[in-house]
Amino acid sequence: MLSQLFRLFGLLLLLCVRANGQTPSSGAASPDEFEFFERRIRPLLAQHCHSCHGDQVQTAGLNLASSTGFFKGGDSGPVIIKGEPENSRLVEAVSYHSRIKMPPSGRLKDSEIADLVAWIKMGAPWPGSITEWTAAPPEARTFSKEQKEFWSFQPVKDPQPPPVISRSWVRTPIDQFILSELEKQKLAPAPEADKLALLRRATFDLTGLPPSPAEIDEFLKDNTPQAFTRVVDRLLSSPRYGERWGRHWLDVVRYADSAGADEDIKYPYAWRYRDYVIDAFNRDLSYSEFIRQQLAGDLLPAEKPGQLNVTGIVATGFLQVGPKLLAEQDKPKMVYDMVDEQLDVTTRAFLGLTVSCARCHDHKFDPIPTRDYYSLASIFASTRSLEKVDSLVSQLLFVPLAPEETVRRYREHQARLNSKEREIQNIIDDQAFGYSARLRPKLAEYMLATWRFLNHGSEPEPPAVEPFAAAQGLDVAVLKRWIDYLKPSSEVRPHLQGWYDASRLALAQTEGTTGLPVPSPELVAEAQALQEKTEAEARRWEEAIATWRTKVQESEATGKDAPKKPVFDASRNRFFAEIAFDKGPLALPEQDPEAWFSAQAKERLASLRAELGQLKESSPPEPPMACAVQEGEPIQQRVFIRGNVANPGEEVPKQFLTVIAGENQTPVTQGSGRLELANWLTRPEHPLTARVMVNRIWQWHFGEGLVRTPSNFGTLGEPPSHPELLDYLASRFVESGWSVKAMHRLIMLSSAYRISSEGSQRAAESDPTNRLLSHMNRRRLDVEEIRDGLLSITGDLDLSMGGSLQSGFGTDGENSDERLSFDPDSSTRRTVYLSLRRSNLPALLNLFDFGDATTSSEGRSRTNVASQALYLMNSDFIRERSAKLARTLLSQPGNSDASRIEAGYLRILGREPTREELKEAVSYLQEYREKANRTATREAALDAGNPTAWQSLCHVLMASNEFIFVD
Repeated sequence: MLSQLFRLFGLLLLLCVRANGQTPSSGAASPDEFEFFERRIRPLLAQHCHSCHGDQVQTAGLNLASSTGFFKGGDSGPVIIKGEPENSRLVEAVSYHSRIKMPPSGRLKDSEIADLVAWIKMGAPWPGSITEWTAAPPEARTFSKEQKEFWSFQPVKDPQPPPVISRSWVRTPIDQFILSELEKQKLAPAPEADKLALLRRATFDLTGLPPSPAEIDEFLKDNTPQAFTRVVDRLLSSPRYGERWGRHWLDVVRYADSAGADEDIKYPYAWRYRDYVIDAFNRDLSYSEFIRQQLAGDLLPAEKPGQLNVTGIVATGFLQVGPKLLAEQDKPKMVYDMVDEQLDVTTRAFLGLTVSCARCHDHKFDPIPTRDYYSLASIFASTRSLEKVDSLVSQLLFVPLAPEETVRRYREHQARLNSKEREIQNIIDDQAFGYSARLRPKLAEYMLATWRFLNHGSEPEPPAVEPFAAAQGLDVAVLKRWIDYLKPSSEVRPHLQGWYDASRLALAQTEGTTGLPVPSPELVAEAQALQEKTEAEARRWEEAIATWRTKVQESEATGKDAPKKPVFDASRNRFFAEIAFDKGPLALPEQDPEAWFSAQAKERLASLRAELGQLKESSPPEPPMACAVQEGEPIQQRVFIRGNVANPGEEVPKQFLTVIAGENQTPVTQGSGRLELANWLTRPEHPLTARVMVNRIWQWHFGEGLVRTPSNFGTLGEPPSHPELLDYLASRFVESGWSVKAMHRLIMLSSAYRISSEGSQRAAESDPTNRLLSHMNRRRLDVEEIRDGLLSITGDLDLSMGGSLQSGFGTDGENSDERLSFDPDSSTRRTVYLSLRRSNLPALLNLFDFGDATTSSEGRSRTNVASQALYLMNSDFIRERSAKLARTLLSQPGNSDASRIEAGYLRILGREPTREELKEAVSYLQEYREKANRTATREAALDAGNPTAWQSLCHVLMASNEFIFVD
């Protein structure tokens, strides 16, 4: 009979059955879907549709300005079918796929159409007016009493823990807040988790790794009341803590190693920001200083006078590492899209508010007028985030992490190197121009000779090239290149069509003595015309190069960046591009091209190359660089009507959210305002900053925050389940000096953290979503914990810290191997150190709900789907880990099967097997061996199936729910 373990392995496809009880909701749209509408759809409709289909004008009876009018449709009926964009007339019209094409001024951008399609797929959610802010003239704008008194805008209180009946359960004041609510509902907390479950929970929580057998043994032997406190302190002091909790923060700040979008340009120094975050958590940098450094670290003083604040500069990568559409040709729009993205991540991360919804109109639900949005936007618009804006593809800003004098010397030396290299290249180009110039007058002659050679008339074989060239008075090597270029091929060359047509007309004419054809007058005229066009194009190209050289000289004189050398546009003159460059017949020969140079040019090149070699030997090292921001030109910001950069409205002062900071703020008048914003956010009395962060810390321990919408403390977010507890934690956070580690200790040493995940039947009925926390929420491991945990179990995890696994700059070809996602199986480093290309994230990360790294994430999704179980059953990575552990278990001489099984359980699941599990595992191994022996050869029968049996057993345990979930 198959063992229970084997049956479990066969039923892994039912992984979702034993999940943490959460299923995707149906029915009402989520806050994220409403926000998608407000940020993407409502502005789109307002900009492109409302002038003809709005409140004032309803062409064809269609009003797209209200939900009633939109879903009713027009004279021809509804314009969309919810959930079916492919059958929606609106999508057909804006895609220009139907007779009616809208808007008539021009087709929407592909990204805008994609947004419409995505919105219709999600059921076209259109939020109603909850506490809708009504736009009004500036002098009449006020907030209602309800808006002013909204819970999250009120000062943080410092409540006293409430009285409770079961005082014996209380370890910390947190427990009183939890227990008080439970007792009101006549519920009791679950029993305390057993020691091993608690150790596994805490170790994964704080380090993202499983406890080792030695750590398990140490904790089991410690029977003092301080045993778990010592565990928490040990884990918080581990470098692994920063890697785990730094990854949480990197989710919030949408970290990746490339800009995403079409170009997906690499961020070669983004890793410095990632390492800064990990180090900040390990050092327990105060959260207030963490905010100040990320928003304005470049403006803060260094630890020692006269030094560069390297840490602060790197920290501003927070603003820089987001997605950027650098190839956007509407540059003002591109800049303000970046501003919007920076504003969005700042307000979500620190304030828990969706301020970006006010870009095109006053926020529909929260008291955030468009004026406030642009007041904040002016801060980021006054911040420099790009090296160059106006180039075809805008260039990222990289900031040197060295003193100005060091950077100046390096750049001056690089300028000398570049100048010397340009001088060498100019000589080579001049010699190439000269070579081409000597051949161009004979272009027609070479082409006609090539035609006669290729169309050899009555001759069965073409003549030998050497005597043929000599008879024509032509250079053999050059003629061979013309023959290679003009010989028939499968490539279509429209620019030579006249040449080939003329050649066909002339085939009947031959020379009587040689048997070679005589070119027709049409062919001669075609060759001469191509020669004249080539001469004219060559003059234009040489003039373009001369103009560029002049500009380079001017830039060197003024200290500005030299313009890039022009590249000939092949679409302008394909014939010239093919014959004058690369391997073309007018280009320098590939083999020993400098043999064609003049003696003077050769001598000058030798001298310049020697000078270049000396410059390279004396070159100072490149200063380290960072993806960071700098102060830019201060902007006097205006409101953009409907979010349109080309439609500026009233001027706004540079200040903060009026509903919190008040009507009588003193505007920022100097600099970008980033430091002033950071200081405002970190005031101890700020109502949101501490609340938002302690809620995130609670969420990352319990799986859900006290506010279950951790990045939305506004009207569309959920109110806190325990508002007094939230304020108590926020007060303690500020009181502790904004210490994250102190908050860990406060939370983890409570009874509320230590309870079992097994809830009572009564709790399941009266509190099915566990809002009152009668038991611990069972959670699936994140993808990083799964991968890193398995590598740790087998001793393969590389614990070296920091640095980058990505090389190179710029972008890659659309289909190049370099652009493929980083293969997690190719490295044993912790997952947090794997490079993330936004356009192509590793499949493993997508499979286990990593997210898209393009927007601030308030928490990972928690799907349980068959493809995850299939990965655990069939992936090479899991097989390799199970095989490695099997070899380790078998390498212990003299151990029994039972002791090896116990060791395997301890490594993988963090506990020893029960007596029944041990019996089933022994039976499973025996059955596996017997089956293998029945199919093995006689010579292999003695040990057949033994290593693979152990591998299979280890694989079952690694793929089990008990490993994948934390209780």
